[in-house]
Parts: sequence; structure tokens; C-alpha cells
Amino acid sequence: MQRKIWINGNYINWEDAQVHILSHSHQRGSLIFGFIPIFDNEGVVSIFRLNDHIDRLFTSCISAGIPLDYSFEEIYFAIKDTVRKNPGSKFVKISVYISSIEVDVVPQDPFSTVAIAAYDPQEDIISKNTQPFHSSKELSVWLEKEKHQRRSDIIPPQIKIAGNYTSSMMAKWQARKNGYDEIILTDENGFITEAPTSNVFLVNNDGDLLTAPEKDVLYGITRKSIIDIAKNEGIKIKVERIPLLELENAKEVFITSSSHLVCPVIKIDNKFVGNGVIGDLTARLKKRFLDITQSKDEIFNYWLEKI
Repeated sequence: MQRKIWINGNYINWEDAQVHILSHSHQRGSLIFGFIPIFDNEGVVSIFRLNDHIDRLFTSCISAGIPLDYSFEEIYFAIKDTVRKNPGSKFVKISVYISSIEVDVVPQDPFSTVAIAAYDPQEDIISKNTQPFHSSKELSVWLEKEKHQRRSDIIPPQIKIAGNYTSSMMAKWQARKNGYDEIILTDENGFITEAPTSNVFLVNNDGDLLTAPEKDVLYGITRKSIIDIAKNEGIKIKVERIPLLELENAKEVFITSSSHLVCPVIKIDNKFVGNGVIGDLTARLKKRFLDITQSKDEIFNYWLEKI
């Protein structure tokens, strides 16, 4: 079908959504974005935790100093309308970027453009590219030893800005060439933080669920959801700095994101995690999360924003 993309209040065809090669966001990596799952349950289409995603978008823009000339309500209704205009979409991506052609790192015309695209990644992108797409439902992970987590004194990890992903992209690309699916990053002091586009959880030998504190990682909406689910299930959860030894001795490890949802890690540095299969707690949390996305959970059903 012909996808329509919302740009500053107008809909244009997918193939016409273009920006100049010398635009500030293209040259300087100053694009802010959000990536939100869409779930279709027997014809009832819902956007996952839409308000939380929009909050994070505004927080990123404010923290990075990128102007956003729309209100929360305007973005909210524009996203819902874009999803309606693009049936069959699995995700919606919103981008805030400075599209003007610029010379300096500080833009002369600091006016942002907002674009909203709703689409099916497999149908609209992956199937049309020339090379195979790398995908795995159970991950073999490389613990990155050289490039560290995004530092708050450079660009805070909470800012979802394009330039914040360059270092981890380089490390993950190399790991892929070496046969791994994903990487896990540490901070400059060697504590476990997250993956390039995902948050990390582990289960220790006491059966506790551990994840890094919010100040050290991206404000992951799926991460937040898993923490809420764990509390509801009575699972003991520790949100604290995680020494490397905890990861090396973990019974279970999994990552969370809008694209992965909940995905088990079965190997780290070619060594099995636990017994090398999805762990009991991981499976339990994954099932509960999927039940929520399928509108089968009365407690957290409000996370699904019907369009």
C-alpha cells in the first residue's frame, strides 16, 4: 500500500519524504526520535504506552536543546492519525530534526521539522533492501571491552538523539562481523549498563531481578514496563549498579526494547548463560508482557492506547 508520512501537519507519500544532504540533522546527528510498537488484537489497533513515549520525546528535546514547536496534545493526535492512515503498521517512528542547510555546528536557522511514519518494517523496508536482515530470537552477545556506555558528561544516555548511537553502532557492527547478535556495554568504571538500543536485565543466583539505574541508561519504556510487571508479580527487583561479576555469574539474562520486546540472552562471549536456554523468570516475564500486548491482562490493559 501507499504509506503516508506526516510532516509538519501535512501528509506526503513515503518516497517523497526527503531532506537535503547538507541538513543540520544529517550532518551533525541532531535528530531526536521515538520508536513505538503498534499492536492489532482482532482488529482493535493500539499504540503501546503512547503518553510515556511522547514524554520521553519532549524530555530528549529539552535536554538536547532541540526546539519542538508542537504541544503534547498536537503530537499525540498526529501520531494516532498517522497510524489510522497507515493500516497494517507495526511501529510508528517520530523524528524531530533541524532540516535547514547549515555551515556551523550551531544552526543559523534552528527551526525543527517533525515527521511521523507508521509502517511495517518487514514489508516496507527489510524486504526491499538488497542484503539479508540479521535477526535472532535468542541472542549470542559480546561484552564490549573497548567502547563504553554513553557518558552523561558528554551526551546523557537518556537523550534519544541520533549522534548518541555512533560509538555503540561501531562496536555492534564489529561484533556482528565476529558472529554475535548483540553487544552489552559497560560504563567507564566497568559496571553493566545496557545494549545499544536495549536495556539489560539479569537474574542472580538468589533469583533476584537486576537492572542498571535509570540515570545510567536510556529511559526504556519496555524496561519500565518489565519493572512494573515484576513488582506486580512479587518478584524482588534491584535497580542498582551491576558489577561485571554479577553478569558473568547470572542464571538468566535478557534485553528489552520496543523492537525486541523481551528477548533472552543465551550466550555471552561464547559462554552459555545458565544452562543455555531461556530461563524460567525470563519466560514468565516475557509471557506476561506478551499477554499485555495482546490485551489479555486486566491490570495493565491501560498501556494499550486504542487509536
